Amino acid sequence: MNLSKFKLKYNLTINQFVIVSSFLNFLFFHLPFFTFVFKNVDYTSLNGIIIIVSLIILMLVLNAFVFYLICFLSRVVAKLLMVIFFIINSISVYFILIYGVIIDEGMIGNVFNTNSQESRSFFSLSMLIFLIILGIIPSIYLMKVKIEKVPLKKFLTTSSITLLFILALAFANASNWLWIDKNSKTLGGLAMPWSYAVNTSLYHIHNYQKNKKEILLPDLTIADKNKSIMVLVIGESARSQNFSLYGYEKNTNPLLSKINNVYHYNATSSASYTTAGVKSILDHKNTGDLYEILPNYLYRNNVEVIWRTTNWGEPPVHVKNFSNREALMPKCIGEGCEYDGVLLAGLKEQILASQKDKILIVLHTSTSHGPSYSKKYPPQFETFKPVCNSVELGYCSQAELVNAYDNTIVYTDYLLSKVIEDLKQLKQYNSAMIFVSDHGESLGEKNLYMHGLPMSIAPKEQYEIPFIVWLSDSSKQLKPITQVSQYHVFHSVLNFLNLKSPVYNEEVNIFK
Repeated sequence: MNLSKFKLKYNLTINQFVIVSSFLNFLFFHLPFFTFVFKNVDYTSLNGIIIIVSLIILMLVLNAFVFYLICFLSRVVAKLLMVIFFIINSISVYFILIYGVIIDEGMIGNVFNTNSQESRSFFSLSMLIFLIILGIIPSIYLMKVKIEKVPLKKFLTTSSITLLFILALAFANASNWLWIDKNSKTLGGLAMPWSYAVNTSLYHIHNYQKNKKEILLPDLTIADKNKSIMVLVIGESARSQNFSLYGYEKNTNPLLSKINNVYHYNATSSASYTTAGVKSILDHKNTGDLYEILPNYLYRNNVEVIWRTTNWGEPPVHVKNFSNREALMPKCIGEGCEYDGVLLAGLKEQILASQKDKILIVLHTSTSHGPSYSKKYPPQFETFKPVCNSVELGYCSQAELVNAYDNTIVYTDYLLSKVIEDLKQLKQYNSAMIFVSDHGESLGEKNLYMHGLPMSIAPKEQYEIPFIVWLSDSSKQLKPITQVSQYHVFHSVLNFLNLKSPVYNEEVNIFK
């Protein structure tokens, strides 16, 4: 056998280079795409076969066409882009296969709002293998290739024929446009490299438009001089079905369940990812604009606002008393300082030092954020065992994964009880606490993990969230309602602190 026939060629025409690049891109990175297609079409029917074959041809030809255009404009840029695409593709496909995510605009927002600590928590040997085999090795070959220049006339001829073929194929599938349009968000979020290339551009365009200038709300007035405190605890990835307050069979709320004046509502998040979920909690209504959020609005109108966070992804917060984990650590003593317990360090003393009658405290937690659930709570809160200790959640048993997650809820229960305990000691204040999560979390149901799916296809685990309220004995009473949204927070805080505002909406207030 002549093995020389199987040697890799390093001198390629543009046509050969784009065909090789498109084929490798298709072969390595589109298993999730076509897994979704096969699950959602009848592949035993003629029409199903037509859709599948057409998508395969379209994927190969369209990618080759775009690569061809780039390659003609600059062969050096084309090779560099191919390397970038293959490396990012390999990591993207890893996350799609391991966590069941979709690379849409919302997920891109999560990526850009992820800090280095969270990024490191996702690292695993499997990710490295994906990166080396699917990203780095083919990239080395593509960088070594020498691409021969193509004459302009041949380029124009090839481009025209290819474009006509693509249009003809699209026209031939006119009867299937409705199916493609219905599933476009998912298909677009699985097509490499365009899922992240297009959605990154859209994210930055929309983010720039939204953040041109914060839209100020009309001034509010403080209606009385009674001392009042509202503590808003923003949970992270907490889903209501794992709280025993909501009927969960495991006792994940051993402390809150014994405290008087604790109430809970059925609630849903407006999104399945942090940036949008937190914005909804702080917004006065559902808009796509950057209106002045609750802490900024109150601070500008002479209310004491204290923001403490171990998380990220909130809209711009403009308050004097803003503290992240690093700023809080010097005030903290004990084992809980490595966890969200740091948010409570010196909090009561900070409240007592305030000269204001009205105080809003926001505690933005990170307790239930995956994938490292077992590292989000001190060892003494490992109530349910055995637990999942791997970041590759699919390799853990369902019981281990749920146990680790449930322990984060037990720790959340402890943190909320400590907040209530501190507030009870401040008898000169009418006080209340609201705990609401930014979104829910998938724990392997339907082979989905964590969060971030588009709301049109997100399962209930990713948007059914806890909304828990505690009131001091002298405080207001609650309305007899059962269902609320994240937008109830803004108006309920205004009502509790007796702040009069033209934007106040009684219909989304929980207090009588």
